[in-house]
Amino acid sequence: MDILPNKKLQRTEPAHGQSRRMESSLRSLAERLKRARKRRGWSQIEMARLLQVSIVTYRKMEKADPGTAIGTWVAVLSLLGMLGDLDNLLLYDRDYQGAALEQSLRTRRRSRSVSPDDLADSL
Repeated sequence: MDILPNKKLQRTEPAHGQSRRMESSLRSLAERLKRARKRRGWSQIEMARLLQVSIVTYRKMEKADPGTAIGTWVAVLSLLGMLGDLDNLLLYDRDYQGAALEQSLRTRRRSRSVSPDDLADSL
């Protein structure tokens, strides 16, 4: 279902509070990555080699760099035996914001009245 028909999506910066929340989440993820690596007794160099990425890329991950490709994070999950955790992301039945938007659009469409001019134009 195309919720925004005929409109080009524009990339916008997140609201200030949302940006801080995203940064905080990314820092937490990076810290968990570091702990998982250390728990296994691996160095950053070993981790980079296992992931087939440069040491620079891996260090950026542990420093919460937002530019890391999502495929690299998926590779991390696979390497750590946590790939199944992806199955809990973007679940349709947990998309409360999307469901609210969808309901709002349905309500708006139903309440839209047809003017006599619109009716004449359609004939």
